[in-house]
Amino acid sequence: MRRMWISDFAIRKPLITVVVMLTLVAFGLAALLNLHTDEFPDISQPIVSVSISYPGAAPDVVEREIIDPIEEAIYGISGVDRTKTTANAVDGLAQFTVFFDFQKPVAEAAQDVRDAISTIRNNLPDEMEEPVISRFDPSELSILSLTITAPNMDVRSLTEVADPTVVRTLRSVPGVAEADVVGGSYPEMTVQLRPDAMQAAGVGVNDIVTALGAQNLAAPVGRLNGPQEEQSIRLKGRPEDAAAFRQVVVTQRNGTLIRLGDVADVFEGSEEQRTAAVFNGHDAVGIEVKKAKGYSTTQVVDQLKGEIARLQPTLPGGVKIDVVRDAGFRVTKAVDNVQSALIEGAVLTVLVVFLF
Repeated sequence: MRRMWISDFAIRKPLITVVVMLTLVAFGLAALLNLHTDEFPDISQPIVSVSISYPGAAPDVVEREIIDPIEEAIYGISGVDRTKTTANAVDGLAQFTVFFDFQKPVAEAAQDVRDAISTIRNNLPDEMEEPVISRFDPSELSILSLTITAPNMDVRSLTEVADPTVVRTLRSVPGVAEADVVGGSYPEMTVQLRPDAMQAAGVGVNDIVTALGAQNLAAPVGRLNGPQEEQSIRLKGRPEDAAAFRQVVVTQRNGTLIRLGDVADVFEGSEEQRTAAVFNGHDAVGIEVKKAKGYSTTQVVDQLKGEIARLQPTLPGGVKIDVVRDAGFRVTKAVDNVQSALIEGAVLTVLVVFLF
């Protein structure tokens, strides 16, 4: 009886091994399919950048008066990697990229840099502007880059389509932290002063700035209570168009009202563009989408593409949304490679068990 039991176990052993292996493979596949995938690990890189503006200073002056003393202060911080930390001086600007040991929390690193600069602030030029300190985090990079184009529309019109129509839709997708417009052109009320008219009227620039600040506002002033309802009362003093701006009272001279239109040309224009977007040689408006922490890149990108497909037919004729960068595609390819390797390994294991 003992020999038969051993022989029976020896016969069943390969089958049990196969069942165990297939079970492990099944659990592995299930876990992989439900795994949140991302392009970068959810960690904060210990890298801090510092930008300091020093208007009118030549690069050698920036290096001597800004970079040298700040470098000495930064190198005194614990955890700074001197081999990677860099500094650069250009006209009117000093830039630092400070690398820390990986064990250093990035929030603590940024605060240490801020404190180090503060301790020597009295030794730095008074004309220097306050440092702009920021932390670099790969997870804050955009996961989807879009362009909006149309053959018969200018940038101003494309911007009106992008913001708020497209941007508002994208921001409503769960997991989206930001959706920012790049290369947009927004309306602006332009006031061009006429120095001769200002001098003749005895009006200064400060008078015009104060008048615009005081009369271009809208604010709540109280409530109106009724038997069954309550309504808020709001003072509406904000001019709506160029004609209304021209009627803004700047000051009074000898009983005569001096209006903005008497000393300046006022017209509706577009604000100065600081960014631009071009797609296939044509002007475009771009949208950069960033995800919130804790969400899967692939899942958020898939939902965004679904919203774009739904939104596309509702846009004005000729307007097209194109995807120019897709972080979810790279992540999906990487996960597919892992899945293929897992399946191939499982098949090979089963064959080895059966053959040997």
